[in-house]
Amino acid sequence: MDKATIKSELILIMQMLAQHGYKCFTTTKGEYGFIITPSDNVLYIQRDTYWWQGWTFSLAYIPSTKNGSGCGCLEDPVQEVDVATVERAESEGLSFALRLGAELYRDSDSWMRKYWAKDDLVRIE
Repeated sequence: MDKATIKSELILIMQMLAQHGYKCFTTTKGEYGFIITPSDNVLYIQRDTYWWQGWTFSLAYIPSTKNGSGCGCLEDPVQEVDVATVERAESEGLSFALRLGAELYRDSDSWMRKYWAKDDLVRIE
């Protein structure tokens, strides 16, 4: 799958989510993105790069040497992304982070202040 196709698919997903109250950002190259959920958690989304099987999600949390900076949300990549899929990804990510003992960001603003490449983010509405 070429990068232009991935970027256009990602933008369509994010436009749909924005209509449902999510704040969405992609990189200027459109390689991956971030979804801020209505409950103010941050999900990372990217196209599965191993076999191009679908989209994968990770939940961002405060980085630590024990737990890294985020955890996977769904067991397998998904082909279609809709609101229900993102809600499930958030729920599963939060459950996994809790089991790990990861420290969540207080809110998405806390995450954004720490994000190293915020100048490369483009808001998708």
